[in-house]
Amino acid sequence: MKKRGKVLRDIGPGLLMVEGQQYPFTLEGIWKSDVPPKPGMVVDVEFDREGKIIAIFAVAESQLAKEQAEAAMAVAREKGAALASGMVAKFGVPTLVAAGILIIGWFFLSTVTVQLPFLGKLEFTFWQVLGYLNVNNGLQLLERNGHPSAGFYDFLALLALVGPFVHHFWKDKRAALGGTAPLVFMVIVGLMVRSSMQSAFGGNDPAGVGRQMQEEAMKAVSLGFGAYISVLVSLYFAAIGTKRFLATKGAETLQFEKSQRAAA
Repeated sequence: MKKRGKVLRDIGPGLLMVEGQQYPFTLEGIWKSDVPPKPGMVVDVEFDREGKIIAIFAVAESQLAKEQAEAAMAVAREKGAALASGMVAKFGVPTLVAAGILIIGWFFLSTVTVQLPFLGKLEFTFWQVLGYLNVNNGLQLLERNGHPSAGFYDFLALLALVGPFVHHFWKDKRAALGGTAPLVFMVIVGLMVRSSMQSAFGGNDPAGVGRQMQEEAMKAVSLGFGAYISVLVSLYFAAIGTKRFLATKGAETLQFEKSQRAAA
């Protein structure tokens, strides 16, 4: 039977600590490793049926590191599973899945596509579009390598993502309307992008040349798959949030009417 232990003393008769008990040992015929023992060394100790030490093996540092990494991974998986289970119980699978899809739609999928004669098709995620709004320069949409910081829009986007979950932490009936936050935010961003592009292409040109440039520019811009899927998920959150708000308001009205009738 093999157990894990640690060397306490290596001078004279050696001394081991195994599962809280101390065992003396000698090197002759028992120490099976090439490296000599030293205090603090981790070892594998083999016992016979009577509990007598018959062999001691030093555990390599690489083996210890591997075991520690495996133990850390096991703890992380356990905690991750517990966290995921708690989130599912609190928020529900549909809400979490929808939030995940919205994050993918905003961060990884193409939201805006610009087709240009010489540069070809340029695609931008919703997060990149927020960066262009932050620098207030619609022409940067034409830069293939331009990725400005989203700045304050970054914070607003995170608030919008959190919106559908607010009612779990704030018990006011208005918290349910947080579900409309992603949709409202996307609509506002869309209007701001359109306004920025119109300004960039001479929105105040009285001769009408700027207007023609606007029209041509807008024809080159189209929505990507990320925009459609993000809008659909945002509509889902808005519908659920509005329904929850109306149900709560209706329940309060009914309760008020019952109390009025009881008082009469």
